[in-house]
Amino acid sequence: MSAPQSSGWDNIRERGSLRAMRLLFWFYRHGGHYLAYPVVCLVVLYFFLTRRSTRRHSAAYLARATGRRANLWQVWRHHLAFGRALMDRLGAWMGRLQRTQVHFPGHATLEALQNEKRGGLLLGAHFGNLEMCRAVVANDGSLKLNVILHAGSTENFNELLRSANSNTDVRLIPVTDVTPATAMMLKDKLDQGEFLILLADRLPPANSERFFEADFLGASARFPAGPFWLALMLDAPVYFLAGYTTESGYEASMDLLYDGGRVARSKRDAACQEILGKYVQRLEALCNRYPLQWFNFYDYWNDDLTTKTDKRDSGATGNNDR
Repeated sequence: MSAPQSSGWDNIRERGSLRAMRLLFWFYRHGGHYLAYPVVCLVVLYFFLTRRSTRRHSAAYLARATGRRANLWQVWRHHLAFGRALMDRLGAWMGRLQRTQVHFPGHATLEALQNEKRGGLLLGAHFGNLEMCRAVVANDGSLKLNVILHAGSTENFNELLRSANSNTDVRLIPVTDVTPATAMMLKDKLDQGEFLILLADRLPPANSERFFEADFLGASARFPAGPFWLALMLDAPVYFLAGYTTESGYEASMDLLYDGGRVARSKRDAACQEILGKYVQRLEALCNRYPLQWFNFYDYWNDDLTTKTDKRDSGATGNNDR
């Protein structure tokens, strides 16, 4: 069974053209939020009106997160929240979000680890805006962050970040698979007191056959195996990291999932499942509290596939009854 793939506008920020993102930067640089935000809203409105699938999958997710059926207004607010997150991302890339604007108690923990030359893995999700965390710890040069991506466009994004803010210290590392050579390279960065950021709530297109399953918002979902196996291979502490908007402003939360240490190979699957369970628990709590801030606008739980299978089985049963 092939893994579900994102098929809507939610990947613009990840796979969009460099020229389009530069244009958004130009609007933001010369007109700030007031000039760039209307442009983003128009783009969001276009996809909201033309992509039935994103509306359907948004409603399905919101129903799971809130426990009640989502109406069209709530679906639109979910789409619009993505646009606002993109605006926050632009501001963070351009250095306009400062440490004083983001409440991040975990920053002191990361600084202590760095001083001990002990890096760590920071597992994020497509929730809120991790760029707010970057603004807290990278714009002032206090920490060294390495963002691990499965995409092949890291050169473009590195160039984009440099053009937006020459002081940025975020490095994007392309990784198509977790190999021993990859682990050695990343282990060296950890031993220098650097940190690795990975998103762990979506299967990468290039490696969708290796996954763990866990109950998430009331139904079984698939999570990539790579980040959790990598955590055990590197013997490093693992934290859940999320940046998001609250009623009182920007918040960045960090929770320990695994304190490091070696695990026998025969026990790694069980250890990965334990880390995944804690990861899902944190993510689920945030989705319940701030449902509009999780951005996976596709058939995350394979609902469409299940519906088709049920209809096919029903049809076969009906034929047999005749």
